[in-house]
Amino acid sequence: VNRRANAGITFYNTKNNNPDGFGAIPLIVDLNKGEALPGFEAGLVGMKKGGIRRIVVPPGDLSYNKYPTLEPKPINSVDQRALDSVVKNTSRDSTVMFDVKLERFK
Repeated sequence: VNRRANAGITFYNTKNNNPDGFGAIPLIVDLNKGEALPGFEAGLVGMKKGGIRRIVVPPGDLSYNKYPTLEPKPINSVDQRALDSVVKNTSRDSTVMFDVKLERFK
């Protein structure tokens, strides 16, 4: 998952989530359990293994504006500040894009 704000700010990338040097840690979410942003979940529906999709979540009831603690969430304070600079700044459009490649599902 590569998340970008509308201004081109990348604030999370699973490829960079590699704490032990043995490969990136994928984002894992269980759908319909309240773990992920509703707008993100809606964008995943219908994806097939290996599929690539850009999910656009506008501000509102399905976004970080209402659910700031749901996945996918920043993994460090620098990424969190980048997200907050977009979502909490009323002078900016807080639309968020997710570039997703579905590796596997259960």
